[in-house]
Amino acid sequence: MASSEGTGVDRGQDLDWRSVEWPKVSRAVYEVHQRYTYSYTAPVSDISQRLMMIPRDRYGDQRLLSHQLTVDGADDAVLTWKEDHFGNRLCLMRASRVAEALIFDARYRVQRVQHCATGPGAGLAWTWDGGIYTEPTALTDPDARLRSAAAEIERQSTSQRDLAERALDWAAQSIAYQLGVTGVQTPAAMALHLGKGVCQDYAHIMLAVLRLVGIPARYVSGHLLGEGAPHAWVEALLEDANGVGVPEVVAFDPTHNRKAGLNYLTVAVGRDYADVRPTSGTFSGPAAGRLASSKQATIVEVAYEDGTVAWSARKTGESAA
Repeated sequence: MASSEGTGVDRGQDLDWRSVEWPKVSRAVYEVHQRYTYSYTAPVSDISQRLMMIPRDRYGDQRLLSHQLTVDGADDAVLTWKEDHFGNRLCLMRASRVAEALIFDARYRVQRVQHCATGPGAGLAWTWDGGIYTEPTALTDPDARLRSAAAEIERQSTSQRDLAERALDWAAQSIAYQLGVTGVQTPAAMALHLGKGVCQDYAHIMLAVLRLVGIPARYVSGHLLGEGAPHAWVEALLEDANGVGVPEVVAFDPTHNRKAGLNYLTVAVGRDYADVRPTSGTFSGPAAGRLASSKQATIVEVAYEDGTVAWSARKTGESAA
């Protein structure tokens, strides 16, 4: 799909992630459009929402190029932006009244570069508070089966990196992917017991194993090209391969049993899902609320190592639909 240097593909088309030659990519620009809609059966008041939908300005090799967040349905909505304990971009919204529905619409563009395609790399290692990423949480608290698996993986491993790879493989095979069996509050041990789950369950299971063997690891919430819903994976802080130098942050996707590559876009990180929920909040009133969501992540531009560039119609400023 790459064209001659200085030109690109037809601007009337969108780049297809499946046709991109990812091993040859040096830089890629993405556009994400995400929407959450809360519908209420009657007017509600005193609405408070905690939103984590926009990435931080820089995260390893990922850079935020532009962003906007709009709120519809509440004329007096007040947005306050801040940074949480983990460095994530957090938006707090308050409104006095919503008549029917509250819509959060986020759009942003990010760029990633290939020099560290398998993880944010050594640069992120300096930002880690290892202590908080080695302790179990409510969603990663291990049971006897997880402890036994971690002990066996540790016994078989020849290095810390080998240990992480074995933990990835074990977590990927520990359950079968199936929607509707677990929820965002399902602990790793329960998902393992049920034998089924989705991306956050795979991530929680791998986190539990890594922490049991003393490897600091954190939960990552973001987007994977080609998937219609937000995705979750794991980052581990590993020693230098030669045992010297600066540790490196390596990203693993246990749902797909692989390292996370250039087509993974990070929104937020934390100890588990509870730290990075994209939206949560409260309201007053006798009404019932229902949440609906949609997401689209597309490639805007791809630059290859040989200097050729390909881009889509979105490079001209068209919005993601």
